Amino acid sequence: MGGRALTSSGETLFATTERLILRKPRPEDLEPLIVSWSDPEMTRFTGLRTDVRSFVAQMIADAQAKDPGAPDSATPWYQFIVERRSDGAMIGDLGVGFGLPGERQVELGYRIHPEAQGRGYAREAVAALISYLVENHSIHRFVGIAASGNERSKRLLTTLGFRHEGNFRRSFLCHGEWLDDDYFALLAEEWRAGETARGDREPAREGRS
Repeated sequence: MGGRALTSSGETLFATTERLILRKPRPEDLEPLIVSWSDPEMTRFTGLRTDVRSFVAQMIADAQAKDPGAPDSATPWYQFIVERRSDGAMIGDLGVGFGLPGERQVELGYRIHPEAQGRGYAREAVAALISYLVENHSIHRFVGIAASGNERSKRLLTTLGFRHEGNFRRSFLCHGEWLDDDYFALLAEEWRAGETARGDREPAREGRS
């Protein structure tokens, strides 16, 4: 379900699915996010920040202070928290780089904690995010970049309908090694057509609940 709603406690929810909620980061997300942004397996194809704690703390503060896609933001990126509805556990986060690589375009990033992988959460969360961005931000084109060796990430993009648009040889320095990058993209019109074909599109809901 796309749209944006406020809970009775005033928390912003950007999208909900049968199993998941996409919401703003909270201060208490700091420690779980540090774990995931430091995990060797989860950073295998993304690299590791020099000071993970400071980076994540700033990321949370930025998201708390602004709305997604705010034009006056110091950074184009906004991080969405993936929360499991059944137990309220924070199981991952999704990044959106607004305006990358151009107007009404976004670059997507995603990570699901290792203990929650293999259950379809990543596809469910990213699909909800795409619908939200199409309906609420009029996004025209989505870009996903995956290291060529990251088969799981490339498979996720493909199952969501992204097409492979190119391979960039040794274009990303990660853990001291130059990696190839595969570029994928999806148009909003293609996403809408896919939703109609699957019969799984739900209307956006605006307002308070």
